This record gives sequence, C-alpha cells and structure tokens, in this order.
Amino acid sequence: MHRLPLLAGMLLATTCTPALAAPCDGVAALALPPDVRIVKATPIDPASAFAPPGVKDAKPLATSFCRIEGVIEKEIGFELWLPEKAAWTGRFLTGGVGGQAGNFNYRELTRGVVRGFASASTDTGHKASDRHWLLGDPQRAANYAERSNHLLAQRAKAIVTAFYGKPIATSLFVGCSGGGRQALTEAQRFPEDYDGIMAGAPGPKTPEMSARRMWEMGQHSASAAIMSDAIWARIAKGAVAVCDGKDGVADGVIDHPMACSFKVADLSCRKASGEACLTDAQVAVGTRIYAPLHDENGRRIDDGLLPGVRVSPQLLPEPFTPGPPYLAVALFGDGVHRDPDWNPATFRIADDLPAIDRVMNLHADNPDIRPFVQRGGKLLIYQGWADPLVAAQPTIAYHEAVQAKLGKVAKDSVRLFMVPGMEHCVGGDTTDRFGGAGGDGVSTDPDHDMLSALTTWVEGAPAPERFEAARIQDGRVSRTRPLCAWPRVARYNGTGDTDAAASFTCEMPSK
Repeated sequence: MHRLPLLAGMLLATTCTPALAAPCDGVAALALPPDVRIVKATPIDPASAFAPPGVKDAKPLATSFCRIEGVIEKEIGFELWLPEKAAWTGRFLTGGVGGQAGNFNYRELTRGVVRGFASASTDTGHKASDRHWLLGDPQRAANYAERSNHLLAQRAKAIVTAFYGKPIATSLFVGCSGGGRQALTEAQRFPEDYDGIMAGAPGPKTPEMSARRMWEMGQHSASAAIMSDAIWARIAKGAVAVCDGKDGVADGVIDHPMACSFKVADLSCRKASGEACLTDAQVAVGTRIYAPLHDENGRRIDDGLLPGVRVSPQLLPEPFTPGPPYLAVALFGDGVHRDPDWNPATFRIADDLPAIDRVMNLHADNPDIRPFVQRGGKLLIYQGWADPLVAAQPTIAYHEAVQAKLGKVAKDSVRLFMVPGMEHCVGGDTTDRFGGAGGDGVSTDPDHDMLSALTTWVEGAPAPERFEAARIQDGRVSRTRPLCAWPRVARYNGTGDTDAAASFTCEMPSK
C-alpha cells in the first residue's frame, strides 16, 4: 500500500553547514533527488524560542526538529520539518495552501512535527508578494494547479526515507479552500502519493466558483449605494430567524440550509414593517445574488447561495494584498487575458470562464477515484454550510458523485461532514473547532480531531461516523455539537443541555 518512488539517479548534494546540532545531523550527507536543492537546514529546539512564522498568536515550540528550506526544480519552494529520529512516528504530513498560494502552511507543519510527523508544504512555485505571478514562467500555471504538490510528495518522501533509514508507514495530506482543492486533486490525479487525504471546503468546481466571485464583485459595485454590509447581514439573519430550530434547538444556526424555504423577498417592506424590512430595489439585488448564476447566454453555472450565507460586498477592482482572498482577478486578468492592467469590469462569463481551462486545470470534480481507494486510500471531506466563498452544494454533489461511481467501496473509503453555521474553513458563531485543516480539536483523540481520525482510519480503525465539534469563546468551550457523516444531521433528543453534544443524535434529515 505504501509504495515509494525510487531514488534513481540521486546525487550527493547539499548546501547545509557541516556543523549542525543534533536535529539536523545527517542532512548534509543525504543523497538528494537531482532536482532538489536544500537552501538551509536549521536545528530547532526549545532553547531556540522558534515560533512558526505567519501564524497568529503562535507560541515558541517545545519540540526539537530540523527545519529544511529548499527548492524543487527552478522555483518550487518547500519546507520540510523533520522530528528527531527517536521521536518520528513513521508518519508523513503535507499541508496544502489556499488562495493564490505563494506561501507555506506553517500551521500544518507545526501540527505535524509536534505529533511526531515529518511535515512538508510547498508555495506551489511562486511568492505571494508577486502580484502578477501568472505572467511569469508558463510552467507556473501547471505548478500551481497540480505539479508542485505531486513533486513535493515524491521528493519529500524520498528525503524522509533517506534521513530516517526506513520507509514511511503512513502519508497524509490536509488542506482547506485552495488546499482542499489540492487535496482532491491528489486523490484524483496522483493516487499513489498519499494514504489519507483531508479536503476542507474543496471547491471541486473552482473555475465556476471564480466566475461567481468576479460576477458578484461587479454586482456589488453597481449596487453599493443601496446594499451596505448591514443589509447583507440583515438578509443572512432573516434566514436564520426563519430556519433555525429545525434541529430542535434555537441556537442561531441553520443545521440544514438545503431544507430551508427562506426567500429574500420575505423581508420585503411589502410584507413586513420596521427597520428590518427591505425596499423593492434591495430585494431585487439580494434575490439576484442568492439565485443560481447564469452566463450571458442563459447557461446555468451554479446553484446559487444557500439561506444563511453572509454575503461580503467586495467591490471591483479587488485590492491586491499578499495572499489575497480571491483568486478570480489573477485567473482572468493575468491567466486568461495576459494583461496586468486588465479591467475586471469587462468580465464576461460566457467568454472568460471556458478560457480558464486553456490556462490550467483547476477542476477537482472527477468522481472516479477508484485507483486511490483500491490501494486503501481514505478521503475525509468537510464543508461549512454558511461558506460565502466556497458554496456547499458542489461539495455535496461531488460526494454523491463519488458514491455513485464507486458504489459499496465508497462506504469504507469516503466520508463527508457538513458543519452548520461555519463560514470559510473556520468562523461563524458556531462549533468550528474539530481538528480540521489548520488546528487541533479541543482534544486530539479521534472523536474530537479529524486529523487523528484520518490517521487511525488509514491505519485500520473503522471509518469515522461522528465528531464532537466545539465553539470557543473567551478561551473556553461554550458549546459542543456533533458533526454527523453525511447525509445524517444532528437532532436534539429532547432532554439534556442544549449546548452539549451528548444531547444530540445523528439522524437522517426529514423530507
């Protein structure tokens, strides 16, 4: 099951300093794959007071490891963190990166090495500070879409095996958002790379998702005078007021938005009075944004936004910041039109959306993952119901397509968990702490932590059926809820604390 790439043609090469402390002993003598260059190897121990860069509120690590910074081929940057040999568990973890990438997933690097995993991440071949990275080397598009993470899996696993002198027992990939798309891409196109894959908010149809983002920003620019952020918040809260409580508890969260019958027009001043009502013009804009998207020729692109999703009224042109939240402007401006001064107001869905596929393959919607599951691979997917950036419907549709394609084998190999009220990967007034990509659960046992559950699942435990997710407020757990394997949903059993997961059961949703 755990076949590794051959280290054929490896050369003796390194740029490490010869006198290294214990965690990096042996790195300088490693025979490296010929397209790998180690730029720096730094021994880290508790005395180093090393805190992961770019991680909010990061604390110095009390773990000893070797931090390797390197390059694959010409410009695919990577980091590989190797625990001391006595502390290595035989496991390997890669953390995917979201948005336009250009950086490393230091949360997963940290999480892995603290647990005794050899851990890796790649910037996918460019830097976040490069606003027009897609106008550079044409190879960057393929590196971003798929090559970089595949090469990282092969090269990093080879280095890990050589460093520890024994093969890796378990290889895992974890990512959310763009990292979730990378996760699905690994399962679909490179089934030998990983044994277990966790894909959060994966956006199986990233091109269509990016087209909606461009279209929405244009709509927000046109309606900014009447549609403030407060109006969009009012619409989301209106849906919650109508649909909350269907799980037996009024807690400010819609547990199953696809069963919610709320319409923006329900808030019309023609039907309601007071400050909370919407004018006809506001109802029209809100209805248009939440509705399924169609291109200029009438072709349907997506299923729209679900009730309770909080729309963020980002205007055009989207401001550039390192690691911007939206990929859309880069894809269409630099990728499709090859124009650093492209005017996003000229975007046309019918023309521009099909052109993305000529730039790179960002679709991660192939349900035929039989090669992955036939070798024992496990796929754990999760998605926030209230995600405004990566809609929930395509994730559910992808899971259902996998079930239809694989049949009975999918029951033991693929799981989807929907998170009521959760926004993009994290966030929302809900229980968003469950050990998904980017952070541990309140406990690292498999009942509270998805990474632990994925690890034990790959290593022989039964498939996970339920997680206990937590909401953290002021540094403490204020609420817990079960996350149920789809299509089951959590229902209050009628007795006990309504803020305790033990008071809920996982049931099939009512029709």
